[in-house]
Amino acid sequence: MPPPSSTLLKYVVGIDIAKDSFVACFGSLDADQRVCAGKPATFANDLQGFTALLHWVAARRASTAPLWFVVEATGVYYEELAYFLADHQQHLSVLLPNKVKHFAQSTEQKSKTDQLDARLLCRLGLERALPVWVPPTPALRRLRILERERQILTQQGARLKTRLHAYEHSYQPEERTLVRLATQQRLIQQQLHDVDADIAALLAAEPELQRKLALLTSIPGIGLTTAVVLVAETAGFSLTENERQLASYAGLDVVQRQSGTSARATTISRRGNVRLRTALYLPAISGLRCNPQLRVFYARLRARQPNGKPGVIAVMRKLLLLCYALWKRDQPYDASYAQVVS
Repeated sequence: MPPPSSTLLKYVVGIDIAKDSFVACFGSLDADQRVCAGKPATFANDLQGFTALLHWVAARRASTAPLWFVVEATGVYYEELAYFLADHQQHLSVLLPNKVKHFAQSTEQKSKTDQLDARLLCRLGLERALPVWVPPTPALRRLRILERERQILTQQGARLKTRLHAYEHSYQPEERTLVRLATQQRLIQQQLHDVDADIAALLAAEPELQRKLALLTSIPGIGLTTAVVLVAETAGFSLTENERQLASYAGLDVVQRQSGTSARATTISRRGNVRLRTALYLPAISGLRCNPQLRVFYARLRARQPNGKPGVIAVMRKLLLLCYALWKRDQPYDASYAQVVS
């Protein structure tokens, strides 16, 4: 039996979403910390289904206690619902899959169905204080689309270049195949040029965004392409609340595994946004050549660790947190200023 409405602390709707439909589970939490979850319902993943969801929730909401929606970021299938709820001034939390997985492991739930996953998300929202999802601005959303397209084209171009080089040096290569490979290579280069032109036009129409990006490019080693990736993938650094969360989101947080007398070497988690880590590697290498502060930092690490890889990863993390600090403080890089990140 659900608790009296006067004692309710909050309502939560857990949503397990798929391409064509989603399952919602409505639950509540009372002053005695008792969790009550109802029977899940299935809706179409379209505008009609979104509207039906709000009516379904309104029919079950018996008080003015706060209402939260909790959804897992499953590919892109959650985005239309997320924007719909944001447009209707609903509190929404969008959770990364690894966070949901860790919560599931802490429960006794062993089976996995859409209904059980929706109930799990509902329980997670009732038991935890979750951050509210803030949709990125149209400019940042478009910037993310363009920079991801650019990364894909760059990867395709690199693979095609390797393939063309290998085939050119094979025994009696087919001439028409070489022509087609060269044509594909020119097409990718032209598309990269078009994407860069679109990014430039977007920044020209958004002077404030262009000004903020200039703060990041004032750091030796950080170019415009890298700055665009960092800002687009973090929605202007709004997806995290502090430096620790940002490092974790990028998968650059340090993981230790020790039990009794057994201890493994510390590593980074690599569970975050791979695009951020990929974008930071070359700037870290470049920064070691042109940034004296980074060279001193790296040399200090190498004195303790003969292997150079951990030092490069530490430089990547330092650059990321430095970009975060400059963006938040709205100031350019100053080499003479005391380091703002450790």
